Amino acid sequence: MALDSPIARLHDQLLARHGPQGWWPLFQRSSRSVRYHPADYSVPRGRGRVEVIVGAVLAQNTSWQNVVRALAQIHQARAMSWRALVEMRVSRLARLVRPAGYFRQKTRKLKELARFFLSRRGAPRRAQLLALWGVGPETADSILLYAYGVPVMVVDAYLRRVLARCGFEQEAAWRYEDLRTWIEDQLPPDHAALNEFHALLVAEGKALRVRN
Repeated sequence: MALDSPIARLHDQLLARHGPQGWWPLFQRSSRSVRYHPADYSVPRGRGRVEVIVGAVLAQNTSWQNVVRALAQIHQARAMSWRALVEMRVSRLARLVRPAGYFRQKTRKLKELARFFLSRRGAPRRAQLLALWGVGPETADSILLYAYGVPVMVVDAYLRRVLARCGFEQEAAWRYEDLRTWIEDQLPPDHAALNEFHALLVAEGKALRVRN
C-alpha cells in the first residue's frame, strides 16, 4: 500500500500473513455453502446485496457459522428479497432466522430494513441507516462498505483486539466514531482497501483467539 502510516503498515503485514480474504462471502446458487472471493472487490447487486444486508443484521451478537445457517434457510424459503421479507409472516421469518439467535429482535430488524429498502433506490445515507430501529454504527458501516462500496471502516471486536495486541492499546479503547475516522485517515479513501483491511483484521482476530 502506497500510504506510509502505522495502519497502512499493519494492513500490509496482515495481507502478507493471511493473503486476500474475499469478504463478503456469498452463497452459491448450487450449494448451501458460502463462497469467498479473494481480490474481487466488486459490489454485489440484486440478491447478493440483499444477502449482505441481511447477513449484517444476523451477525449481531452471534458467530458467522450461525449466520450461515440462517441465511441458508432464508435462501431455501426463496425469501432473499425485500418483497419476500416484507410479505412473509413474522412467525415464519422468526423460524428462519432462529439459528442466528435473538430471533425475535432480528426478525423485527429485518422487517424494518426490508420496508426501508423496498421504498427507495440507490445507496442509503449513513444517518438514514442509523435512524432505523436496531441498526447501530457497526451494522450500518458493514452495509455501506460491503453492500454499496462506500469507503467506510467497520469497527468491531476483532479490530479492537488486533490493535490492542499491536501496540495501539489506547486507540483500541476509543469510541466508535473516533476510532473509525482515525483509521480512515490512514488508508486510501477506497472501499477495496477498507474492505480488505477489515477482513484481514477478522482473520487475525480469530487467529489471536486460537493462539490464546
